[in-house]
Amino acid sequence: MNHRVTPMEGWEIIEKTRTRRQKRTTRFDVRHLERLPLGMSYPQQIQRVTDLLARPPLDGLKPKLVIDENGVGRPVGDMFDAAGLYPNRITITAGLEATQHGAKTWHVPKGLLISNLEAHSHSGELRIAAAANDAAALKEELKDFKRKISEAGRTTYAARVGAHDNLVLSVAITLWMATQAHEILRSELRV
Repeated sequence: MNHRVTPMEGWEIIEKTRTRRQKRTTRFDVRHLERLPLGMSYPQQIQRVTDLLARPPLDGLKPKLVIDENGVGRPVGDMFDAAGLYPNRITITAGLEATQHGAKTWHVPKGLLISNLEAHSHSGELRIAAAANDAAALKEELKDFKRKISEAGRTTYAARVGAHDNLVLSVAITLWMATQAHEILRSELRV
């Protein structure tokens, strides 16, 4: 995902901090989506990520890599570290608040991930390249992704039975990392 902020003419007042900042447009462009084949070994997956990060326009940059530790768990994150990739690690949780557990480890409620995805999608800030490998699959996943409220009043988010939601969650996690993680760090530094 490419995060781009373009300055505009004029200034706006940020009520929360009582400061002014230059007006701007923000874009989050998803240029590459790829669902790796089922059964691909973790070393092969890590090599695929390494290869993607080594090609233009990412070569020479230090892009922020984010992985979902749910399911595969910490050992796979450790394998990424051993390969020299040092990803930010997200564990999807229940609850209401995201918390940081170490320098590059976060526990983030699924509701926050999805709300953030919805907000940036509806504002037009999130754009998916039509030419991205699995753009059509992502669109199908988004259609199947539903919000449900249980009898106990809890909100859950998931694809319909038999459908995938891994592309939705990978975009949501990446977008959350680009937009929210720095806010938590900033608020923790103020305490």
